[in-house]
Amino acid sequence: MRISYPVIILIPFLLFFWNCESDHIDVKKNTVFLINKDHSIQYANFTDAVTDPQFKQTKALQDLPHPDRLEVLDIIPLKHDVLLVITRRHGIYKIANLAAGNEYILRIDSGLPPEIIYPFEDKDLTKPVISHSVSADNSRIALLFGGGLYLSYNGGYSFNKAALDGMKTVDEPLCAAWHPHNKNLILVGTSFNGIYASTDGGQTVTHITRGLPGEPQHRPFLLEEVRSLCFGRDQDIFFAGLGNGGGIWRGSISGQQVRKLDDPALYTYPDGDFYMVENLNYLSGDLFFGTDRRTGHKELPVEESGSQKQLNPVVMNYVLHSGQLISFSQNGLHADFARHYRPKRSFAPDPRALHKRAMYISYTFTQRQNYDKLIHLLRLLKLNAVIINVKDDYGSIRVPTTDPVLNRVPEAVDPYLNFTATIKRLQEDGIYVIGRMVLFKDEHLYKYKDHKYAIKDTAGHVFLKGPEMWVDPYSEFVWDYNIRAARAIVAAGVNEVQFDYIRFPDIRNRKDTRKYDFKRPDQTMREALVSFLKKARENINVPISVDLFGYNAISKMGNWIGQDITEMSRYVDVVSPMFYPSHYGGSYAADYGDKRIYYIIYLSCKRTKELIGDARLRPYIQAFYYKDNSDNYCVDYIGWELDGLKNAGLHDFIFWNNLHEYETLIRGLRKYQGLGDGPLSAEILANIPHKLPFSSVLEKEAGRMQKNN
Repeated sequence: MRISYPVIILIPFLLFFWNCESDHIDVKKNTVFLINKDHSIQYANFTDAVTDPQFKQTKALQDLPHPDRLEVLDIIPLKHDVLLVITRRHGIYKIANLAAGNEYILRIDSGLPPEIIYPFEDKDLTKPVISHSVSADNSRIALLFGGGLYLSYNGGYSFNKAALDGMKTVDEPLCAAWHPHNKNLILVGTSFNGIYASTDGGQTVTHITRGLPGEPQHRPFLLEEVRSLCFGRDQDIFFAGLGNGGGIWRGSISGQQVRKLDDPALYTYPDGDFYMVENLNYLSGDLFFGTDRRTGHKELPVEESGSQKQLNPVVMNYVLHSGQLISFSQNGLHADFARHYRPKRSFAPDPRALHKRAMYISYTFTQRQNYDKLIHLLRLLKLNAVIINVKDDYGSIRVPTTDPVLNRVPEAVDPYLNFTATIKRLQEDGIYVIGRMVLFKDEHLYKYKDHKYAIKDTAGHVFLKGPEMWVDPYSEFVWDYNIRAARAIVAAGVNEVQFDYIRFPDIRNRKDTRKYDFKRPDQTMREALVSFLKKARENINVPISVDLFGYNAISKMGNWIGQDITEMSRYVDVVSPMFYPSHYGGSYAADYGDKRIYYIIYLSCKRTKELIGDARLRPYIQAFYYKDNSDNYCVDYIGWELDGLKNAGLHDFIFWNNLHEYETLIRGLRKYQGLGDGPLSAEILANIPHKLPFSSVLEKEAGRMQKNN
């Protein structure tokens, strides 16, 4: 148990004031708790006769460590002058001695997982609580973190991690509910794999998916996000609130299924305003729920009202309309209204990164006769930015640098010819240059110092994922190496650095054989990636963007490859998910028929905007044929994608075409711009750049050729 104030002084006061009949909370009556901006707590008792309650106020919690990160999730009255306070990152506290006006704060909660994020100085913070649940008698508390579910049976004094045997390690938990009276019943909702139910106190789980909506597919392999859960009138009925406008669903543990509550006000998918159901509380036949679209809450009758007394009208007003409401208690029942976790940004996106319409190109397009053709193509397509590989898929750094650490890694520095002059020339022609850096897939660093920084397997051998060679994303040397590379790239003149492969290698089978030599105790994959970004943000003075898989941008998936989009977006200016319709699978959005491509882009953009907060969204969109072209990439494809972007409120994008085939793209854009849909003229075709031999644009190869001549 951690104590913020001396216990020796506290105990006599508690003994005295627990017997004091003066100013105190009456735990048998209605009590409402509000939170102020300075983190002080207001509370008031209600009776049927009260119409203008007199709120009392505790002192602010500003004396806690890191008060700028303080967020109160729940306030529960325990005794006449004792409150239990559950916070997002600061743990659990008891505030005592309220009646005397000189409160004492005790921190309890031993056993909770600490936050392990660069610069590794926040010793008093836990990982962020994603969801919590408290029993009716306040003896049991469940706290859900991204890395697992922690349970307390002694009022929050100590916690142990639940085994949840049967739940997949890659599943992303989003909410939890512990039955108010049955200690064996626990529910966990996930980002894309439905609901897990435990009937043995969290030891094992069974899967509930039947009836849950999935992605817009005939046979969805990703289910809709479950953002909130609560139990109903008995030990079998529960309710689930979904994300992305999916509404509220009623479920049965014994039946292992759910069905939708047929209320049109609860859902808007796919064309309306997206929202998530953030919190659910069942009281006397009614559900009280809140979403991320309103400050107040709504009441939804779901059962015939029982004999229990309905809420006091004044309390009801606070429940439905107050933006400061944290919780209320009524006749032994308790309801909390914690919002879903949203990481706070520490800076505004750099305006230099805005209003960019880009195309990925080969560096060879900038050389010789290709340069003028490239500028002509960009102006024809009305694009103002390009993406160029500056640290490629093998780890080769394509800019000149004298950095001793970078040059110490054999063959890592292999610059492009005329790089600095070429970038300056592009910028003079009004082109914004984005340098793409592949981070943790790096063949050169993988082999360095006898594979010291390579990911290993559980036997201690180097880990290989097919032909890919991955370095350890937990290693601070690997972070610093890539930050040095980014600084060298910025020094060479690029306008923006874009990090790709900012992830862990994905797991292709059920058994994870990866071993990380540089992982800190209790550190998670998402914390490693966020730590790198946080440190990079401190050391790079141009806009930073990140590439992500499309699915990782529309769903929380931090337990799969570490890419937690809401956490990562805190430290970057731009998020660039790869929204390639060909990669979503043929059945995705198939029910939309001819509008399938449009809806893939539209839905992906809308959902991602909900997850990245104030970061800017600049997605990659498809401008290439894929395999057998089953998704029917064609001239109209481009317009469908751009309409999806526009109707989702976006204007920035990146065309990806690694094959350097541009005829379809040009025709598609010309048709979209109202310039006709015929074959391209000979003049246009003659001004399309063509890829040169890659060796011809490398300094090393050019030097060898000059020497030989």
